[in-house]
Amino acid sequence: MATFQQRSMTSAQSTRSSPAVPLRASRTAVRPMAAQGAFLGAQLKTASASVAKPASIRRSTAVSVSARQTKTNSKAAGAQYTVDVDKPTGLSLAQSSAEGGGLVVKSAGGNAAAAGIKNGDTVIYASSFFGDELWPADKLGFVNNALKAAPSPVTLVLVRGENKSVNVKRLPKKDAPAKLYNRKLTEGQRDRATHICVDCGYVYTDELPFDSTKENYRCPQCLAPKRRFVPYDVRSGQAKGMAEGTIGTAATVIGGLIGIAVLVYLAQSV
Repeated sequence: MATFQQRSMTSAQSTRSSPAVPLRASRTAVRPMAAQGAFLGAQLKTASASVAKPASIRRSTAVSVSARQTKTNSKAAGAQYTVDVDKPTGLSLAQSSAEGGGLVVKSAGGNAAAAGIKNGDTVIYASSFFGDELWPADKLGFVNNALKAAPSPVTLVLVRGENKSVNVKRLPKKDAPAKLYNRKLTEGQRDRATHICVDCGYVYTDELPFDSTKENYRCPQCLAPKRRFVPYDVRSGQAKGMAEGTIGTAATVIGGLIGIAVLVYLAQSV
C-alpha cells in the first residue's frame, strides 16, 4: 500500500514537474536568439556607420579640395607679381588688346620661364633704360628698346593672365626695387675699382687690370662693349671722361635736329 502511494506521488510529481522542462528549454532558446539579434543589429549599425563615414569624408574632402582650388584660382587670375629676369630674358611680347592695355606675353622661355612668367600673362611695368625706374608698359617698341638697354636683371611687374583691372596708360612711373648691382663696394673692391660702364653704372673690380681684358669683353650687366667703359673715380663715385661713341651719337642727334629745323624753315618759307 505504501508502495503504491509512493508510486502515485512520484508519478504525480513527475507529471507536475514535466511541463517545467520545456519552459526552461524555451527560455534557454530565447536568450541566445535575442543575443544573436542584438549582435546582428550591432553589426548592421557598425556596417552602416562604416559605409556612411567614408562617404561623408569623401564629400567633405571634395568640398575642401574644391575650395582650395577656387581660392588658388582667384589668387592666380588677375594677381600682380614682380620678377627680376636675367638677360637674355627669353621673353616675346605683343601689344595687348585688353581694355586696360599692357603687353601680353606671347612666349616665355629661358630666364623668363625660370622667373615664373607664363604665356598669356600681361606686363604692366618694365625697367627703364637705366634700370633705376619702372615705366608703364603701354608701348611695345618702347618697352623692347628699354629692356634691351637696361642693365641685367630687368624688373617686370605683371598681371597673371589677361589685364582686366589696371589702366596701364594711367600708371605713374616709380622707382625700381633695389638690386644687387647697386650695392656699395667693399674695401677690396674699392682698391680694384678702375672703370665704370657708362650705360648701366657697373663698376669693374676684377683683379685682372681692365686694360688687359680682351677686346671682345662686355659688361656683365648690360652687355655693352668694352669701349663703353671709362675711368672711375672711387672718391666721388663718378665717371671720368667720355666713352667712345658718345660724341658720334651726340653729333648724330644734333645733326638730325638741325636737319629738321632746316626742313621746317623751308616749308614755312615756301
